[in-house]
Amino acid sequence: MIEESEINELQEHIKAMEKELVEKKKALREVKYAGLRAAMQARKEADEAVKQELKYLGVQPTSFGIPFDFSWKF
Repeated sequence: MIEESEINELQEHIKAMEKELVEKKKALREVKYAGLRAAMQARKEADEAVKQELKYLGVQPTSFGIPFDFSWKF
């Protein structure tokens, strides 16, 4: 028969393993989405650069952020 001290020891071991599992899942999620996060940041920076260039060209954006009267022919 299992003694109470062994049961307590197993419960502590299970809690430690669950905590480790949560940490590893978090690390996996961070690695899994790191590329997406970097791409989203790059897109945000590119959008900001386009917005600045349009501002320098004197193009007024609409409420949607897209100019109506701007011809994209360069």
